[in-house]
Amino acid sequence: MLWLVALSFVCFSWAAPFPANYKEAADKIIAASTSESYLTFDNYEYMCDTFGPRFVGSDNLENALSWVSDFLTSEGLKVTKEPVPNITHWVRGDESLDMISPRKAKMALLGLGTSVGGDVTAEVIVVSSFDDLHKNAEKAKGKIVVYNVPFVTYSETVQYRSSGAIEAAKVGAVASLVRSITPFSLYTPHTGIQHYKDGVAKIPAAAITVEDAEMMDRMYKRGQRIVLHLVMKAQSFPDTKSWNILAEIPGKVSPQEVVVMGGHSDSWDVGQGAIDDGGGFFSAVHAVLLINKLIKEGKLPQPRRTIRAVLWVDEEVNQRGAAAYLEAHQAELKDHIIAMESDIGNFDPTTLGFSGVPEALKIIQAIVTDLMGESGVNKIEEGKGADTDNGPLCLQGVPCGSLSGTGDTGPQWYYFYFHHTNADSITHINREGLRRSAAAFGVLSYVLADMEQRLPSQLA
Repeated sequence: MLWLVALSFVCFSWAAPFPANYKEAADKIIAASTSESYLTFDNYEYMCDTFGPRFVGSDNLENALSWVSDFLTSEGLKVTKEPVPNITHWVRGDESLDMISPRKAKMALLGLGTSVGGDVTAEVIVVSSFDDLHKNAEKAKGKIVVYNVPFVTYSETVQYRSSGAIEAAKVGAVASLVRSITPFSLYTPHTGIQHYKDGVAKIPAAAITVEDAEMMDRMYKRGQRIVLHLVMKAQSFPDTKSWNILAEIPGKVSPQEVVVMGGHSDSWDVGQGAIDDGGGFFSAVHAVLLINKLIKEGKLPQPRRTIRAVLWVDEEVNQRGAAAYLEAHQAELKDHIIAMESDIGNFDPTTLGFSGVPEALKIIQAIVTDLMGESGVNKIEEGKGADTDNGPLCLQGVPCGSLSGTGDTGPQWYYFYFHHTNADSITHINREGLRRSAAAFGVLSYVLADMEQRLPSQLA
């Protein structure tokens, strides 16, 4: 019994002063994130402006990755490029949508990722759900199906984009047009990935604006005959390859143990990819850069463990980057202290999702509560640490974290105003939100990399 009491006292004594030990370091990191001398947006803006959208298979992406790698190397970080094979290579080509009847009009659209091309002139059927489509299966034969489904949440509504072509083809439709997955529109179509199914005909699939979807719904309910002419010159090419980029501050005591944070380097082929996910991966890059600068200036000691920023590729299509990272580091997972990701646009971070053992959660709670208030991140969502790219690591037992904030929740969901559109540009980023995201990543990564006891996990 006495040894249990003694052990409890030792654990409590370690836990109680722990956050206070890093208050000075956290304050320096947060202060640096607000300073132009430590964090500027010049390189972020240069990348978005110079290379544009970074779609997998494109020269834009490969040129941007080469530039990012050279830039991070020039800043004194240890940079590694890890190959990622089997990258889908799809090119949208020219595309157009014209209303022929009941009047002539040009309509905005964006083809959906991996869609086949086609030249289709056909009458329209408008449906409000998959059930509605199946109830009207006979009417849909030989028609263009328009899904007019209002945004509820992204996860609930996105099924009409991802599976709309499959369900339409099952009932004999010749094309699928989905109302863009967004709560708000200024006549802006939103692209994204869609899927086909073996044994089901592949038909052209595209997104149209909220305005046009609602207009055609009104016309259809009046009994007006709607005829559209859809042209899509999309093509698929043989798979290609790309790279994950790792940028590190090596640990001084246990360099084999790594604290991972990052975002995805690719974007869709429209806009600039500034919000999705330039903001996410540059938040991690900025965090590593400002910590490295503070170390060089003697304002922070080199951490015990390695801090690693990861730029995962191919998040938007097949997540090959996440799979390749897991395969390359499978034998080292026990030395992954945590894997954190940001893929929410970084408008105004408020919450850290965390997935890990209860003992780890207590430490994360202490860091967030006592050290991170000025970053804006002051809440934890237990069990919500997995995102798309860190998810495979989570499933293997690595503790995981995910930043979220005002842009991807609540009544407005304004992250999805810009998501996968031509409006995803530097103009619409929140610079203060990006600074706070970098501060949050910086404090979390530095403390977890430097504290004497490693973060508990299922693996260690």
